[in-house]
Amino acid sequence: MIPNLFVIINLKQVVLFLIFMKKIAIIPIKQNSERVPGKNFRFIAGKPLYRYLLDNLKYCNFDDIYVDSDSDEIREYCSSNGYNFLQRKPELALNTANGNDLLNYHRQLIDSDLYFQLFVTSPLLTVETINKCIELLSTNNDKDSIMTVKSFFSWYWYDGKPINYDPCVLPRSQDAKPVVMETTGLYGIKKQSLDIRKARIGFDPIFHEVSDFESIDLDNETDFEYLNYYVQNNSSSSNC
Repeated sequence: MIPNLFVIINLKQVVLFLIFMKKIAIIPIKQNSERVPGKNFRFIAGKPLYRYLLDNLKYCNFDDIYVDSDSDEIREYCSSNGYNFLQRKPELALNTANGNDLLNYHRQLIDSDLYFQLFVTSPLLTVETINKCIELLSTNNDKDSIMTVKSFFSWYWYDGKPINYDPCVLPRSQDAKPVVMETTGLYGIKKQSLDIRKARIGFDPIFHEVSDFESIDLDNETDFEYLNYYVQNNSSSSNC
């Protein structure tokens, strides 16, 4: 009976911890973009790109949702959907600004226990995956951050040198050490680590593997062509 009682007590502690730990999402959406003009507002299967993520966030386990943008259209969307709107600072709308710059600025404005940064250029990230990432970071005392990733099992080189195998000792492909790629869809970090690290990835992150379609990241015209094809041939993707 004692071990069962211990388990029950621990479960209650976890539940209480989750209830009182504040979890916020911050979504940066620029009005303009260089490589693909107006990419955040392009229509995919009848609705603008930014809505694929934003429409789903209302079903995620965040305490508050903040959208940082310099767009009047986004401001109106936030007003209609109960999201907090943050006016983008001009200097943070420059191409020289990055995700860490944004998150550190948002940390100054908003106090939370967990900070999640998500991007509308990963439109097929599911509610289930987002909520799983919230749960993993909330309940794991040994890890300070989380990010979505995709692993690739093959032979890779960088700057003329192999990075995950020895060409003189060819292992089987199934034994290859994978190269792990950030999907740049979701990042989460605990407040204490963000304050020290000043970055969206902490000292000891969780690498959360996502599916092929969730790893889609829109960076050029070819990516948009693929997304259009995928959405048109998968009717459920617009409700993921």
